[in-house]
Amino acid sequence: MKSIRSKLVFTLSIAITGLVLGILLATDIAVDSWIDNEFNRGLHSKAGMLMTLVHEDDQGIGFNHPGEFMPEFDGRVEPEYFQMWTDEGVLIRSPSLDLFPVKSLKFQELKLGEAKIMTTQLPDGRDGRIIYTRFQPQFDPHSHYSSYDGVSKPNFKTLTLAYAASSEEVDFILWLIDIIFVVTTVTVIVFIRLFVRKSVDSSLAPLNKLNRDISKLSIADKNAIIVVKEPVKELQPIVNSLNAFIQENRQLYFREKRLTSDIAHELKTPIAELINMTEVAIRFPDEKEFEADFKPEVLKISQRLKSIVSNLLLLHKYSNEALPKQDACDLNQVIMRILEKCDLERVEFALQEDIPAIVSNLFALESIITNLVNNAKQYSPEKSVVTVSTQLNDEGKLQFSVTNELKLSLTDEDISQLFDPLWQKDSARTSNDNFGLGLSIAKALSRAIGAELHVSLSGQNIIFSLIIA
Repeated sequence: MKSIRSKLVFTLSIAITGLVLGILLATDIAVDSWIDNEFNRGLHSKAGMLMTLVHEDDQGIGFNHPGEFMPEFDGRVEPEYFQMWTDEGVLIRSPSLDLFPVKSLKFQELKLGEAKIMTTQLPDGRDGRIIYTRFQPQFDPHSHYSSYDGVSKPNFKTLTLAYAASSEEVDFILWLIDIIFVVTTVTVIVFIRLFVRKSVDSSLAPLNKLNRDISKLSIADKNAIIVVKEPVKELQPIVNSLNAFIQENRQLYFREKRLTSDIAHELKTPIAELINMTEVAIRFPDEKEFEADFKPEVLKISQRLKSIVSNLLLLHKYSNEALPKQDACDLNQVIMRILEKCDLERVEFALQEDIPAIVSNLFALESIITNLVNNAKQYSPEKSVVTVSTQLNDEGKLQFSVTNELKLSLTDEDISQLFDPLWQKDSARTSNDNFGLGLSIAKALSRAIGAELHVSLSGQNIIFSLIIA
């Protein structure tokens, strides 16, 4: 099972660690390169200074060695070494070379103006670096070279200089920086891991609390909703959707609870009547008058039970089922054929003649029309008129409507419950012929054929409209 927490911790840890490591590595390389370049630059500078101390005149090549200003070449402080060669051999070397068994630096062939830095082991055994460079010494302006006119080439001598110094301190600093880098890297990785985990846990805390609140909710509690004390922008839409879902399911729960109670009530009355009549028949077996009424009453009650059960089964069957629409028909003709079997004294027709033919489910259409008209006749005053009409609405869809005057006023709450199974305005349920299933069946069948069944009030009239797609 995937974990959001683990994935967030892993992804953020890798991303942040990679970024920090990249910065640290780039910094380490930059600092190492800078220190290394600075040391090499120091070698070049020292070699250049030594080259300025060499001059050539009529007597030859001379070297001014200010030993009092350069104690490092005398071996007294951190010995450093230099040596110069001419084409004939060694010209001069630093006094510090005389302090150790190895009294000479290695020679390196170079071209004029070329310089090369190499790692080496110093005569005193330390690790170091040596710079070789080949150059021409400066000449005395008062010597015969001063008459050089640029055409005839004088015989300038060239020298090779080797200057060596210890690199152990620099290497130690570089190693120290690398160790600090490694330690910092490990510390940063551990810190990032802990920090990211703590941050993710803190960020997911509202989600965990929401989960705990949901687990404590009871759908039977009418006032139970999810409330986030400290609203989180990302969670608020989820909370709103959950509350809407809970409210919808709570309504379904209470509706099913009411439906169960209503079914029990509807079945209890005829069953009680059958029991009472049977007990009377058993108690008074010789009552001829009772015997004459007993069988018709039993039949009537049984038919009522059958009607209730049949309607409930019909409602259950088509509640979540789509019916095939394969019957081509004219809606006006269907209406007239169905209603001609009924009492038409109170029915008034307002059928639009030029409506198009439709393809739908004939059984569903007939059941919806029958239930709507019977409901209108049942719940309207005796001498009032029930209007049945067809027309094309503003969207160009075919609309079938049944309008009747109300016998009892309905509230908005009543309107919202009209299509609930077994709901009746008369809470005492004094009617023996109506069970509150006709409109529910009409609603279920309309959904089954993809139609829309709506109800609206207009003054004292109620209008049921079936919009056929």
